[in-house]
Amino acid sequence: MEPLVEGIYQCPRCRKILKQKSESKSEVLEEKEDSSGLKDGEYFHTKLSLNKDYEICEKGIVVHSTNTRVLAVLICHSSILKEEKYVRISWWKTYQHAGMFKIYNRIVLQNTINALEKIDESFDDQWNWKGKFGAKKVKTEEEREKEKKIEIIKARIIENRTCPNCQQKMEKHKSHYICQHCSEIVILEGYNQPIFNIDPKDLDLRFQTNFPINFYLPVSGITVKWLVGEWKAIVVIYTKGVESKRWLRFYWWNRDFSNLIKYGQREMGMNTQMGWKSQRGVSSPNIYDKEILKPLIEALKKIANDLKWEK
Repeated sequence: MEPLVEGIYQCPRCRKILKQKSESKSEVLEEKEDSSGLKDGEYFHTKLSLNKDYEICEKGIVVHSTNTRVLAVLICHSSILKEEKYVRISWWKTYQHAGMFKIYNRIVLQNTINALEKIDESFDDQWNWKGKFGAKKVKTEEEREKEKKIEIIKARIIENRTCPNCQQKMEKHKSHYICQHCSEIVILEGYNQPIFNIDPKDLDLRFQTNFPINFYLPVSGITVKWLVGEWKAIVVIYTKGVESKRWLRFYWWNRDFSNLIKYGQREMGMNTQMGWKSQRGVSSPNIYDKEILKPLIEALKKIANDLKWEK
């Protein structure tokens, strides 16, 4: 917003003129906070202009704020379906919404919390990674069981076209399998390597660098949700040629099935890599100061507790 005179602002895009909210109203909103630090959802609609036409915020926690930026974790539901709740990590820049990362279920929320804890432990204050790829690590029994489960699913798909969802036989096409019984899709990449939906609880939350990132380069990151058509990850990145400037970003990609299935090849349009495109209409929240990670983790845990989405 551009200031015209004291207390009056104008939007540079639509030229709409807005008056600054009164201090007394702000103070009333600030008081609507419970013992765990959750603010009433109306605060985010009034103070931060969250649009009720698209979603309703029930409550939330402001994780970090300055004169120009706000980072918050919200519990929301769509303006149509009140029963379908989800968590939003959102950030605002100069009073305008600048990015979000939506989480729709308990397991993905726990993956996000665990991934952030691992990143907090594995990076220093300048976002330098202290880990090493290929370092030998003794796997736990749980990790071995997860790997075994994934390998069995792969083998059944390749050998018998077994659907990973309903275990019926799938129909084979040039670039994919499709199940005629439950509509599950398995993509074939490389040397007929099957790409299929992985249950969030089966993800190993391992550090990796193979992400479809445009413009920036990854230091390393962790996948928290992996489906054939949807991929969510938390990655530390840097600008090419300026390796010393690093920050954390939440990524959300999806796959264009229509192009992939019709032509048997990846779509290589704007903002596309490895067959993935950034989620349309969603900007990625950025965290530049590593000290924000701990309060963000604590806020997510409080949100999980309020939703009863704990482990």
